[in-house]
Amino acid sequence: MESAPPLSSLRLLVSPLRLTSAFMWQVVKDQNVEQFGKLEEFVSVMTNLVPELLSRRQRATLIVGLRAKMILEMCRGELPADLHTVKSHIHQIQTADLLKVSDTDMESLQESVLQLVLSLLEDSMKREYFFQEVFPVEYGPDFDKALQVLVGFFLSRLEQLLPVPNFKQLSLLLSCHLEELDACVDSVCKSHNLLSLLQMDVCGTLDKNGKI
Repeated sequence: MESAPPLSSLRLLVSPLRLTSAFMWQVVKDQNVEQFGKLEEFVSVMTNLVPELLSRRQRATLIVGLRAKMILEMCRGELPADLHTVKSHIHQIQTADLLKVSDTDMESLQESVLQLVLSLLEDSMKREYFFQEVFPVEYGPDFDKALQVLVGFFLSRLEQLLPVPNFKQLSLLLSCHLEELDACVDSVCKSHNLLSLLQMDVCGTLDKNGKI
């Protein structure tokens, strides 16, 4: 497999928001549960700014799902966390306005997650049985796949909003900030960054018969 270019080169190719979206997609693809808090925050911020990205039910389903997976992994001991950390995440679910949807199914899901985690914290035998017998079925591959599908839908919707202006359009937007772009221009003109970028498979090809 061809080695990936350095991040300094990737920053020449895509905006920080697109880089963040790509990072969040990698998080859910790799089931990097330790980063689910960042993914949840990103979903919350973007859907607060643009509510149309997800329906209220989709938003609640995704955020409850991410939190449930992360908290349960904490209870299982797969993520570093103490009792105070786990309870702080429980409190977030209990007090979050974004999950107060007028949907009986979603209210039931939220409540069931809360009651499950509280019971696991109080009963070590139940916790052992749950993670041996129940967790692999109810929070295993099918659960992970459902989260990935919903995150993919969210990121695809966000992608539709991100503009890709050509150099003339962008020039008009930057006309009032030309003096502030020196650092950016200096970074782009570093040849080693440009070489890594131009060698990437995603780059296009020039028209051999190009004319002005």
